[in-house]
Amino acid sequence: MSVAALVLAAGASTRMGSPKPLLPWGGGSLLAWELDELGRTQIEGIVVVTGAYADDVRRALPEGRRQHCVFNARWAQGRSTSLAAGAAALLSPMRRRPDAVVIQNVDQPTRADIIDRLVDELRSTGAEAVQPSYLGSRGHPVVVSGELLEELAAATEEELGLRSVLRRHPPLELAMDDEPIVRIDLDTPDTLAEGLQLCGVPDPAPAGR
Repeated sequence: MSVAALVLAAGASTRMGSPKPLLPWGGGSLLAWELDELGRTQIEGIVVVTGAYADDVRRALPEGRRQHCVFNARWAQGRSTSLAAGAAALLSPMRRRPDAVVIQNVDQPTRADIIDRLVDELRSTGAEAVQPSYLGSRGHPVVVSGELLEELAAATEEELGLRSVLRRHPPLELAMDDEPIVRIDLDTPDTLAEGLQLCGVPDPAPAGR
C-alpha cells in the first residue's frame, strides 16, 4: 500500500506570535522535525502546504526538501483551502495516486510510531478513515483512504473542510489512551513546553526561563 502525507503549514500563527513551522524544535524547526518523523514511517511521498510564511518556510528547509512545498494562495480563507490544495497536488498526473493519506497539521506534531500504527490499522481493517482517540476524545493525525482525495480537493470552509468529509466517511477510532500526544495542539506559547515533552524533544529555552 502506498502512503502519502499532507502537512498543512499555511496559517498566520496569530495566537502563537511567530510562524509555527519555524518554531525551535529538536535542534531545528518544528516543520523539519515533523518531516524527519514522517521520513521514519512507511510514507513514500510528502506534500507541505505553505501560505503566510511560504518564502521563510522554504528557505528554512534543506534544499532537497523544498520540492515538497506547495503554495496555497488562498491560505487566508482558512485551513480547508490548504487541505484542498494539498489533495489537488497529490492528484497531479505527475504523481502516483496514494492508497492512503496522512493528514497532519503542523501545529499538531506526532511521532513516527503513532503514524505507522494508524496506517497499519487502515490497511488491516479496510476502513475509509482512521483517527486516534485519547480517553474518549478524538485526536490527530487522521489517515484516510486515497479514494477520498477528490472530496478532500473539493473541501471548503463553508462545508467545514475535513470535518465534512469525515461526517460522510466516519473514521474508525483507534484508542491510544496512553498517548496524550494525539491531543496536543500548539496554539499559544504556553503549550510549547508540554508539546516538547510529549514529542521527547529537549526544551531549547535557556534555564531559568
